[in-house]
Amino acid sequence: MKRRLRGLVLPFLFLAVTAYFVFNAINGSRGIVAQRRDQAVLAQDRQALHDVAIRRDRWQARVNALRHHAIAPDMLNEQARAVLNLADPGDLAVPLGKQAANGAAGAAVPAASGPAGAAQPAARQGKHP
Repeated sequence: MKRRLRGLVLPFLFLAVTAYFVFNAINGSRGIVAQRRDQAVLAQDRQALHDVAIRRDRWQARVNALRHHAIAPDMLNEQARAVLNLADPGDLAVPLGKQAANGAAGAAVPAASGPAGAAQPAARQGKHP
């Protein structure tokens, strides 16, 4: 009986060690389940990287459009004055609307009202380059 018991201890010990390693190979921190989870995270991170690269490329294109050789100074000046609602002292403002038809040619005409009858803001004079 003792001899049989000793004969079973060693195989049982090897079986337990093998089961331990198999369990950890599947469920351990570096096992098959963890590898699949890491691959899913990697796919998400690659998608995020792709999205960020697209955003970076868009911004890079916008920055490249601002380079000195890509900007026409007169167009930049015109756009800046339009956005800031500024007029150059040398500009001739020709109002369009109902009052423009009633005014005399070459006479200064006050700001015209829009289609809804609301008064349009007059252009401010400001400095420009």
